[in-house]
Amino acid sequence: MGQPHHPDPGDYPVTLMSNVRESLAAIEALPLPRTVRILNLCGDQERIISVSEMRRALPRQVELVSGPGCAASICPEADIHQAICLSERQPVTVLVADNLLRLPLSRGNGARRSLSDAQRLGADVRVASAPIHAVMMARAEPDREMVYFVAGFETLLAPLAGMVLEGLPDNLSILLCGRRVEPLVEQELHDETGDIDALLLPGNRCAVTGTRQWEKLSADFRRPAVVAGYTSPNILSAIHMVLQQHCNGEVRVDNLYRGLVRPEGNALARDQLDRVFELVAGDWRGLGAVQGTAFRMRRTYDVFNADRRFPDYRSELLPDAGGMPDGCECAAVALGRKPPLACPLFLVRCTPQQPYGPCMASDDGACYLQRTA
Repeated sequence: MGQPHHPDPGDYPVTLMSNVRESLAAIEALPLPRTVRILNLCGDQERIISVSEMRRALPRQVELVSGPGCAASICPEADIHQAICLSERQPVTVLVADNLLRLPLSRGNGARRSLSDAQRLGADVRVASAPIHAVMMARAEPDREMVYFVAGFETLLAPLAGMVLEGLPDNLSILLCGRRVEPLVEQELHDETGDIDALLLPGNRCAVTGTRQWEKLSADFRRPAVVAGYTSPNILSAIHMVLQQHCNGEVRVDNLYRGLVRPEGNALARDQLDRVFELVAGDWRGLGAVQGTAFRMRRTYDVFNADRRFPDYRSELLPDAGGMPDGCECAAVALGRKPPLACPLFLVRCTPQQPYGPCMASDDGACYLQRTA
């Protein structure tokens, strides 16, 4: 037998509906015999879904499930612990994206459960909203050692890789939590734990990686998928498109982000990622290790690796660290197995003002975004 054919998204006509009302009407008209669960994998798309109250507007047979789209929510506790220790025990400035600043340890490290706590107690912790800002801050103070603590997917890692290839400032190193999500989704679909019917894919990430692996996953597990953009009309058009596939018994990856997404991805970005990083098993907070999901800096670039430049404090973690705080359901929320409302701590003990779990601590975490749902 020959190799199975995985459809090219370009083989199919794609129509973007012009407005929200038109899209909702088209979705309402579909003959859905039962609830269809659609998993989204992007914090930015989840933000639009939540802010627009899209879940309330959709028919009750359509369930939008927030999945592992927030890198901060799944950042291992060991990384957070190490960043806190570096800020307190080494003469360094820790630069951190604001979505990592309040991530809590599951067990208190004295009064320091987060980098925000360490900052409040005198550690030199500063916000750098993007890799280029970390580079600019390091160049502005060349006599000060700085560590950039960063968590993200390929859209963040590709420009970071480009900067590493160009040469970072001598006083800047990287503490990295880089992840790719495809092997985790494959594991979940294989286990069928979450009963996911379809996938909503992030346009910006697919612009880097391409759609080839998603096409294979879609075909192997018989799950329709669509690459979506970042407006309500685009997301609703994508939902309509994937529901049409479901109703018709079709399986492919449609593409509503055609201006940027190609099956092969961005050749330059993929080359930079491959030259700077290697893929290894990676821990996902509360979920354990998943093979082939962590980007680790290659030994060639050890000079920029904070794990190599400074002592590694990961081994000093307190007993039982690495999971979630007691009673916290963020691991299940991050996988789409449970909605935030299913967690007994949601908006009770865990609030945006005092986050208890990582999905509430980050402004692109599912619990934070759905707090007003």
